[in-house]
Amino acid sequence: MSLDGTSSGWRPRQLAVEGPRYLALVNALEQDIADGRLSDGDRLPPHRDLARELSLSVGTVSKAYQAAEQRGIVSGHVGQGTFVRRRSAARAEAAAGHEPVNLALNVPAEGNETQILSALFGEVVRERDLAPLLRYQPHGGIWKHREVIAASLSDKSFAVEPARLFLCNGAQHAIDIALRLVAKPGDSILVDAFTYSGFKAIAAASHFDLVPVEMDEEGMEPKALKQVCRASGARVLYCMPTLQSPTARTMSLARRRRIAELAEELDLTVIEDDVYSFFFTERPMPIASLAPGRTFYVTSYSKCVAPGFRLGTLTVPVAYIGQTELLLHASAWFVAPVLSEAAVRLIENGKLEELLRERRRQALERYRLFLEVFPNAAKLQFPAFYGWLPLPQEWSADQFAAAARGRGILVTPP
Repeated sequence: MSLDGTSSGWRPRQLAVEGPRYLALVNALEQDIADGRLSDGDRLPPHRDLARELSLSVGTVSKAYQAAEQRGIVSGHVGQGTFVRRRSAARAEAAAGHEPVNLALNVPAEGNETQILSALFGEVVRERDLAPLLRYQPHGGIWKHREVIAASLSDKSFAVEPARLFLCNGAQHAIDIALRLVAKPGDSILVDAFTYSGFKAIAAASHFDLVPVEMDEEGMEPKALKQVCRASGARVLYCMPTLQSPTARTMSLARRRRIAELAEELDLTVIEDDVYSFFFTERPMPIASLAPGRTFYVTSYSKCVAPGFRLGTLTVPVAYIGQTELLLHASAWFVAPVLSEAAVRLIENGKLEELLRERRRQALERYRLFLEVFPNAAKLQFPAFYGWLPLPQEWSADQFAAAARGRGILVTPP
């Protein structure tokens, strides 16, 4: 075991000669875990060390670690490393025909979205000629759709201009586009000490170095941000000011103003992930409204409508409009027009607001149930789709997750 943070010194006994090198590495890792050469909580070597030892590129090792995390056999933690997570118990459950209870994914409870969307898609088919929606479209999305969605995102504190708003295939796509606009492989990206797992996946795939910044009860701590920024030389910041994933912490307006001021002072480009602001009947002021010239603003319908409703938005500074169109062209050409048409109709017929009310109700109901079952759980400022359990000193998060998997319950360590 290497729970004290030291590396296990692991090296694969053998790598397959045929096929992709990253796949050979992850298969060797999985075999060594199955054979008992690696145990729960063992810390794997840093990407660069293992790459040097095996004469591989750092990118190959990063891709292998990411694939291993997707398989559920390791977990990565910003600033700490990558640790082994055995999944034999979960496999045994699945093989016996008992699917594990999956609490590891952050998804809304199923409600009336199926009925609403079924009726809505039926309307689209009945009421209009589908031919226009089946043709090639502008890379940023149909202009009318961008106008309606931009207006729905605008309020007295934040005006979203359609020309700066681009439709993407979910928030993950939007974040990836923003990163590709402002950073290159090998660059350092400032993130919360605990950060969104999807962002870590993008960083690993694109070979960005994540630099953790200490947090307090409101999220990213300004003094720590200033210190870490100057020490690392990083020029890009990724943050979630509202219901940060995974801590559920929310910045006050004063904190948002301070982060915006520091972005100006330190010449930082900000990628603001605001996918959970719908939990508030009045959205907290985005950092993008305080520093519009240096902030990329990301939202998504996947969290509030349904996970399979892959439609997100990316609002960019004016200077990046042309480059954003080029990257959308290269990465996806354009989003599915039927989805953006559906989003517009949800906005215009009031059904989106109905879904948002339902999501808020579900979150409150789930949070109350969570506290009933776990009265010692960490209290949240606001109900969200996730919660925190304090562990006894003798448990690590990875040990707990492994033990839970052994009982058929999947949870996510920070």
